[in-house]
Amino acid sequence: MHYTPEQEALRREVRAWLDANIPAGFEETVPFDGDDYDDAMYEWARAFRHKLGQQGWLAAAWPKEYGGGGRTQAEQVVIDEELARRMLPNTGDLGIVWLAPALMVWGTEEQKLRWLPPIMQGEKIVWQAFTEPEAGSDLASLQMRATEDGDHFVLNGNKVFIGSKHYPDLIYTLAVTDSRAPRHQNITAFIVDPKTPGVSWNRLDLHSGGGKSIIYFEDARVPRENVIGAENGVGKGWRVAQSTLEIEHGGGGRIVERNPLLDRFIAYCKRTMRHGQPLTKDPVVRDKLANMYIRGQVGRLLGMRNYSMRQTGQKFGYRGSQFALWGKTNNPFLVQQIMEIAGPLAATTDPELRLLRGQVEFHQREGIVTHPGGTPEIQKVIMAQALGLSRSATRTGAGSGH
Repeated sequence: MHYTPEQEALRREVRAWLDANIPAGFEETVPFDGDDYDDAMYEWARAFRHKLGQQGWLAAAWPKEYGGGGRTQAEQVVIDEELARRMLPNTGDLGIVWLAPALMVWGTEEQKLRWLPPIMQGEKIVWQAFTEPEAGSDLASLQMRATEDGDHFVLNGNKVFIGSKHYPDLIYTLAVTDSRAPRHQNITAFIVDPKTPGVSWNRLDLHSGGGKSIIYFEDARVPRENVIGAENGVGKGWRVAQSTLEIEHGGGGRIVERNPLLDRFIAYCKRTMRHGQPLTKDPVVRDKLANMYIRGQVGRLLGMRNYSMRQTGQKFGYRGSQFALWGKTNNPFLVQQIMEIAGPLAATTDPELRLLRGQVEFHQREGIVTHPGGTPEIQKVIMAQALGLSRSATRTGAGSGH
């Protein structure tokens, strides 16, 4: 990556702004596990996100008329790189990355002006609620129903493994609106106010992926105007969802700094003594660290390639799921390698023994989670379909295997 003088000037501006708006020492207090955020930490994160939105840096390359910064993609790369360097609490928002693209493709102009600015400005936190107890990788087997009743749809069903620890302002969800219609043509996409009577949720106590909930919809009345695409969007939810799933499956690509955990773990190995010498003097450890580094660089290149293809309007074919498959196999690989180097210390939460302030232990749990957005096996199926290797004659895109 090469940067122009103007881009480097923007980088300095962003760094200075972050230094001025993040209290000294604050990043050392941020838990790696979002499930450990208290209310004060979460509210700080929301307020900081809104500040970024007001700067035009939260959705830097999105159009200004929809609340974005109106900047170039290259400028957004610089901003995103600087944000990735910092240890900041996460709000769990999925609005910009998943709902906004679907709205841009399928939403009415009124819907775009209604929902995109508060999402781009960091005022609204969005949860995506697709997965159900009986519908995960095979998303087309949804059971939640939405029955028409005048100017409303009445939603009944459950969604599982949704959200983060705190609360959303909007829920982006799917439901079956015509049980007699063919598969894939019977689904509608909705935006739901979580304060709607009949919407509730219970927290799930999980080993990893903490903060998730099961959401219940019990005779929840949603205005027809909240159908994505409004009147024309009824029955087109599968197509709407593909605009999200293609990105979730890696089609958007990304450009970020190297894995901060890996950089910190390499530094840990350089300073940690074993048998009278640093861990990095052990040829086995050096070999493992080199493999971890190389695999990380491969992922960065795949992400950059997909990012470039997205911006230039190229077709992805198998490449989106190829990037997703890398992510879903790389994290378990890192988990194994770190455990083999660090031993039991990698898995402890003891304040005196834990590694890198608990980041390693957190990654040991989170790194084994490979199912969100489709398991590795699902990504392979999508790739096979895109390459024309599936049993059916249909060639599909990056998101259509979900």
